[in-house]
Amino acid sequence: MLDAGWYTWFAKLVAYGELLLGIALILGAFVGIAAFFGAFLNWNFIMAGAASTNAVLFTLAIFLMLGWKVAGWYGLDRWLLRLVGTPWTGGKSDMRTPRPV
Repeated sequence: MLDAGWYTWFAKLVAYGELLLGIALILGAFVGIAAFFGAFLNWNFIMAGAASTNAVLFTLAIFLMLGWKVAGWYGLDRWLLRLVGTPWTGGKSDMRTPRPV
């Protein structure tokens, strides 16, 4: 990447990715998907040798992915997951039907 000069556009890609992931996690929009890509990003930083809080953030992202079904009760996922459908509801669900407890 250094020899080809890719760092000029790749650094912007990482910065925008981190920004979008952060916004999605704060708003609670597609938490499981955002957590997956956040974990992927942190794993790449760990493998690159960056000594920081990446291991802790990777672990937190794993917990968010495991709790995605329950996390759908909070944030925008409460409405977004109903619109797009989820595997545990059998596809697209009707907005008028209550979610099972």
